[in-house]
Amino acid sequence: MNQTLTLIVFGWPFIALSLIITIAGIMENSAWLVFLGAILITPFSYNLNSVPPFGGIALFIPVLHIASAGAVFEEYPVLAWILFAPTISILIFLTIIGTITDLF
Repeated sequence: MNQTLTLIVFGWPFIALSLIITIAGIMENSAWLVFLGAILITPFSYNLNSVPPFGGIALFIPVLHIASAGAVFEEYPVLAWILFAPTISILIFLTIIGTITDLF
């Protein structure tokens, strides 16, 4: 049970939930939803920080989410999407790498 909870919190279910909530928050101009997405992505970014290529950089993912929430609050949706783009690109990269390694 404990291992299952760890996989859910640090794994793809929370990542997907965070992405959905953050995208909905930016589209609906709700800074609180974007901030909630930052809280949900924090365990993943902390875990990703232990991977050598992402060491140190991964801790900025929640910071960029919070900055995106500030941009939504100030009604700058384009800036919010720009600040959210690194998270999307890292997750797409990890999805592609995970898919390729599963195929071989």
